[in-house]
Amino acid sequence: MTATQGTQGDRWFLDRLWFWLPVLPLVALDLASKELVFGFLDATYPGKPYAQHEIFGGWVRFSLTQWWNTGTIWGLGQGFNLPLIVLRIGAVAALVYFALRCRPSQRLTLLVLGAILAGALGNLYDNLTQGRLAVYPVPGGEVGGVRDFLYFCFGGGPSPWCFPAFNVADSCISVGAITLALLILRAKPETGGNAAS
Repeated sequence: MTATQGTQGDRWFLDRLWFWLPVLPLVALDLASKELVFGFLDATYPGKPYAQHEIFGGWVRFSLTQWWNTGTIWGLGQGFNLPLIVLRIGAVAALVYFALRCRPSQRLTLLVLGAILAGALGNLYDNLTQGRLAVYPVPGGEVGGVRDFLYFCFGGGPSPWCFPAFNVADSCISVGAITLALLILRAKPETGGNAAS
């Protein structure tokens, strides 16, 4: 590799530093929170898979739960782990490609793409490991489901409306995707369709 090639590679990384900045902290937060919550539930409710531990109740109820999601967002497509692994790997490649297409000045766009990448990596890690590492059998067999643990229910009485359990990675993807859509919508015509920072 020549000095010029090395400099160009460094510039690509440094110019898009806002893309890489959120990735490691958010992946670490996602994986650490999953380990902590699932470990806590295993210790508190030994031998009880899919346990729930209520944090607060009332009209809005929040619980920590233990759920392996073998589908995609909101629990759709259960049991499609292998296709989802392929899709998530493709998403990772696409996010890096889109980051390459961004201008260095598009810091907010790069930051949002980095957050989405972190979410994809966190859930992909679970897909590749939880079939073998989960304490309890994972629905779907050898390939593991994504560990979800944040569980909100709304409304009183015996039949509240409950939002599907989710995790930090899901939050990164959802918030990032909404923010990215807003950035694209507000982009000026002269940007040629690229989201503005």
